[in-house]
Amino acid sequence: MKITMLTMAAAMPILMACGGGDDDASTGTPPAANAAPLAPDCTALARVVTPNTVIKSSLMVSANSVQSDGVVMPAHCVVTGEINPRIGVNNVRYGINFELRLPLEWNKRFHFQGGGGVDGVLRPALGTLRAGVVPALSQGAAVVSSDMGHTGTSTRDATFGLDPQARIDWGYASMDKVTVLAKDLITRFYGTAPAYSYYIGSSGGGRQGMIMAQRFPTYFDGIVSGAPILEQHINQISSMQMLQRFTAIAPKDANGRPILSRSFSDADLKLIADGVVAQCDALDGVADGLIENYPACTYNVAALQCNGAKADTCLSPEQVSAFTAVMGGPKDSSGKQLYPAPPWDTGIGEPEWRSDQIGTATGPVPNSRKSTNESIKYVFMTPAKPDFDYLKFNFDTDPATMLASAAITASNSTDYTGFKARKGKQIVYVGMSDYLNNPSGVNRWYRELVAANGGMDATKQFVRFFNVPGMAHSDGGKSLDEFDPVTAIHQWVEKGIAPESMLAKGARFPGRERPICAYPNIARYVGSGSVDSPASFRCTAPAG
Repeated sequence: MKITMLTMAAAMPILMACGGGDDDASTGTPPAANAAPLAPDCTALARVVTPNTVIKSSLMVSANSVQSDGVVMPAHCVVTGEINPRIGVNNVRYGINFELRLPLEWNKRFHFQGGGGVDGVLRPALGTLRAGVVPALSQGAAVVSSDMGHTGTSTRDATFGLDPQARIDWGYASMDKVTVLAKDLITRFYGTAPAYSYYIGSSGGGRQGMIMAQRFPTYFDGIVSGAPILEQHINQISSMQMLQRFTAIAPKDANGRPILSRSFSDADLKLIADGVVAQCDALDGVADGLIENYPACTYNVAALQCNGAKADTCLSPEQVSAFTAVMGGPKDSSGKQLYPAPPWDTGIGEPEWRSDQIGTATGPVPNSRKSTNESIKYVFMTPAKPDFDYLKFNFDTDPATMLASAAITASNSTDYTGFKARKGKQIVYVGMSDYLNNPSGVNRWYRELVAANGGMDATKQFVRFFNVPGMAHSDGGKSLDEFDPVTAIHQWVEKGIAPESMLAKGARFPGRERPICAYPNIARYVGSGSVDSPASFRCTAPAG
């Protein structure tokens, strides 16, 4: 069955929702009316019957009545629904909720808007990614979003991990089901399938993009995976190391309880960041506040150790020891490296580092993102351990409890056979100050991908990777964090123009523009010209 566009719909105001209606819609049994072609309007989509799926509403939205980051959206049809509604563990209701927006003037593109955190929230399907990227819906693309199979109190609520099916849905299955249904509804509405399909996401959405390339390689022509959290089953071991090391040296309250946020003052962190900048900033040919030559950057924090009593101008021996250990990456009791060491970068002195690592809580209950991360004990430990104390994590025995989750959640495969056969294209990027994710892990994955797929030149035919100096998780940090990987993936897929670099700017460096270079190249100063001009930098090999 096909639906053509409603030609007068652009002049309509927002209409009342038309629900999924009769009892047959929830059972998957088509009513007799569905035997005839659907009426050519938005509300007719509410009567589409798909097994184990309820279309909850289908309504028209008039032009300019919805916006994202100041960009207004065109007239469009918005469809909401739920796939596989059920009652799960502990009598909790589960289902894969989705929202699909269909512009009346369609550019033949389909965008799956990736989620974030551990999802659980149904975001408006506007195709919004980051600053510097025009929302896909405003450009005329059909866009779908999903809560990935569960409803939470926030994108950090991981209690769904108690339900085995919810784990599977969040890990990969919901992406499959929503993609298939969205493409079917798009084809019904427009009378033709999308000409180009894209998965666009960052953080958790970046992981989802990796999942699509690796598990469902025929679904998308192009994928953007920003800050992909691709292997939390082992990456989180780094979080345990940091929490234990920094808590051990933290000052205590009157009752002898450590206050994590006070393990390092802002002045302490600035000392470290300034030391890293002094050591590494000019390695790209010019000192300008950005460490472009990140492969060459190393630092010994022991240079900051106090000769006597602790002062604002130096670090205590305990601080030096703890910070050195954390920046060396987690190890077991035999010294075996369990995850790569994070890179040295400008972000150590930024608010994002504190928020991610040690937080701002003035009491003994920490509030950093890593200390409050429920997904470790609910999702990545198998079986789930809701009462697990992160400070008691055993680096010899507990890593094994997180390996089983990799079968469901990991997206670090180097088998891109199907994606290459489909001639798919993927852009992956990560900030070098993304201490929530650890860019060293993403870099390791790309090097392994290159090794498994015939070398750098062969791998760059289908996946290109970009390290962003100074950028924190997805954006932010002392960086040039405004760039457009979405236009780059469109150009690569539709015109065959592969991105050698992406032009970036950022609020922390007003008036500055610079290329972000495809790995393994870095932006190196040419020796003359303004550091704010992109013409003053050339993408070249780190040793060049």
